[in-house]
Amino acid sequence: MADSSTLYNGDFNDEDEQILLDFASLPPHQKHYQCGWVEFDNVCGALVRGESFSVHLREAHGVVGSDKTQFTCQWVECGLQMNKESVGRHVAETHLSYTYPCTHCGEVFSRKNTLNRHVRKKHPPV
Repeated sequence: MADSSTLYNGDFNDEDEQILLDFASLPPHQKHYQCGWVEFDNVCGALVRGESFSVHLREAHGVVGSDKTQFTCQWVECGLQMNKESVGRHVAETHLSYTYPCTHCGEVFSRKNTLNRHVRKKHPPV
């Protein structure tokens, strides 16, 4: 077994820490996520920016249409049935764990429009 000195990156510095903190504070749509869509027993694995995930699902995996057709989520270990029009939102909320915290009170929402409604109702401008 390796000693603890080989498990720690001794070259990690304040600049590296700031880069990680900056990344962690990005809004979900600006972060990159690994696609877990499964086709023919293979996981896609592509790194996709959050704001482009719906486009990726459409172009790479054929998730097309804004209709009520029943669709099965092909994400690793999911299989949830839903309307095809809900797949993009489902992936963002469930598999990418999008969260939108309120800067006023810290309450966390899975949808940006829900956060905006909360802010309008609970924290109106003075």
